[in-house]
Amino acid sequence: MPDFIKRRRLARLIDKCATKMADVEIPEKGWVASVRHGLGMSAEQVAKRKGVSRNAVYQAERSELEGGVSIKQMQNLAAAMGGRFVYAIVLDARIEDMLYRQAIKKAKHLILEERDIGSWSNDDRQDWIEDKAAELLHDFPADFWEEA
Repeated sequence: MPDFIKRRRLARLIDKCATKMADVEIPEKGWVASVRHGLGMSAEQVAKRKGVSRNAVYQAERSELEGGVSIKQMQNLAAAMGGRFVYAIVLDARIEDMLYRQAIKKAKHLILEERDIGSWSNDDRQDWIEDKAAELLHDFPADFWEEA
């Protein structure tokens, strides 16, 4: 299967997940403590289910808030509370939109390398940029995401 088809399928999946996750807010006390309290479970009860000490559960709750908890730890804690841990990267825009913006940005940089650009009309410049962006999106060169 060609790379562009794989990228397009991944883009659809990522955009679909991002739409579902867009309104999710991280609880102020973190997921572990919030779910534990919501279930009415003590740290000791979670610890027994996980096979660790109560202090390990409290430490995991602190680590989560500090950004130092591991994915594996979150998975184990979620399982101990009867759930599963899900994580995602939620982009600020649809992948297609991000790709198009980058292609335009790259094309605007590349046009500066054209010899007679000073004699081109604004319409010719705009056409060149749009054509080059389409070419970049089609060919997807290795340096596509490199800063201009």
